[in-house]
Amino acid sequence: MTERPPSADQLPEDREEVGIAAGGVSRPAAARLGSGAVALPEEPTGPGLELTYESGVELKARSQWAYARMRFFRHRLAVASLVVLVALAFVAIFAKQVAPHGFNDQDLLNIAAKPSWEHPFGTDLLGRDYLSRVIFGLRTSLWVAFFVSILSTLIGTAIGAVAGYYGGVIDNLLMRFTDLILTLPGLAVLLTAAAFLGQEAQRIGPITISQTVMIGLILAFLFWTGLARIVRGVFLSLREKEFVEAARASGASDLRIIVRHILPNTVGPIVVTMTLIVATAILVEAALSFLGFGIQPPNPALGSLIADGNVGGLGFWWLVTFPGLVIVLIALAINFIGDGLRDALDPTQRIRA
Repeated sequence: MTERPPSADQLPEDREEVGIAAGGVSRPAAARLGSGAVALPEEPTGPGLELTYESGVELKARSQWAYARMRFFRHRLAVASLVVLVALAFVAIFAKQVAPHGFNDQDLLNIAAKPSWEHPFGTDLLGRDYLSRVIFGLRTSLWVAFFVSILSTLIGTAIGAVAGYYGGVIDNLLMRFTDLILTLPGLAVLLTAAAFLGQEAQRIGPITISQTVMIGLILAFLFWTGLARIVRGVFLSLREKEFVEAARASGASDLRIIVRHILPNTVGPIVVTMTLIVATAILVEAALSFLGFGIQPPNPALGSLIADGNVGGLGFWWLVTFPGLVIVLIALAINFIGDGLRDALDPTQRIRA
């Protein structure tokens, strides 16, 4: 049999396979190469090859969360929005310490005054400092928005997870109930429920629910449906994966599989949707308060401040402009944070630094 010499551009392992197939005897490289062929250098072996830790180089393993955090901080607009939102949250939390005046303190010498150094946001028709009122209203609006977001996320995640994991009759029942909620006219339901339930504190047995909490419950009742459908779709695709079958074969309970194995893989869509719910909740709450069906005095809210300022018309533009700008700023910041989280938690997204 004629021995076919290996090509000079083959990899070392390919040349070795050719040598074994030719005769099964390993020969030196010079003997294996035909006449006129250029001898390739042998692979470096022996003490020249050192392990990484022997050469003093330390490799640090990063988790998926570490990579997600790195991708998020490359998103400059999302990071700036996060700083703005955190600053607004601190201002809202420490409203009594930050506000220059009390919520209802009056300055009778500056009634309906335009913005000035003493009153940066001006004063209203009763001489109350509008910067202080916006700060106190910001606290109420942010609280309602985050309360609605957390509650609707818990409800939507639970319903979507159960429906997607079990399927069958349970899936049909839960999804038909979700479709029923989706078919309801949202604005009409909100106005009706707010008119009958959200105008004052409600007492259910020994529990008294404040008006602010009641408005949050009404909003959360309608905001969980979109997240439930998203979580259900992710669970339907993940419940057939090999790691779920392995967990089921090892004797893990359904609750453990849902909570410990499948749910962590749905964190990305859940977090992104949660941020969008925050933005939507603060806008809807402001709209309800503006229409007179939301947070009622003496509780401050940004929407009710806009409604109060609208009575004065265009002659008192600052009474509507500044609360509206704060609402727009919060909504933009939350949406940009959602974009950054989407890019960070989705491995297929790549952000150029």
